[in-house]
Amino acid sequence: MFRNTLTFKFGKTTGLFYLFLICASIITIIAEKIYHLILHTPASSYGLFFAVVLLLNASVILAANFFIAEIILFIIDCFRIKTIKQLPKIETSKIKTIFEYFLFTLSLLVPLCYICAIVPNIK
Repeated sequence: MFRNTLTFKFGKTTGLFYLFLICASIITIIAEKIYHLILHTPASSYGLFFAVVLLLNASVILAANFFIAEIILFIIDCFRIKTIKQLPKIETSKIKTIFEYFLFTLSLLVPLCYICAIVPNIK
């Protein structure tokens, strides 16, 4: 039943987006390290790393917006719970189910971690 909700479907998409951002950031950092290793130069204190920081800042801003959207979709799902219960159960493989729930969990954890990091700094 839960997998038929708008919240879950949107959360999977958002989780996949966050997963791509995390992978892109990690690959970019590794590429910068390999570049400096090949040229035998010390890593600069700015450069590609600065771009990764900007990418991560943009992603956490999007995280807050997507989290608000998920809350709105959850409220909509609560209003249409009767319709959701009548929809047929979705049968998928165990691996796909685990991956879908992982993406949904990621879509909740990223904004929550962002909020936990920001709240102590608000004075």
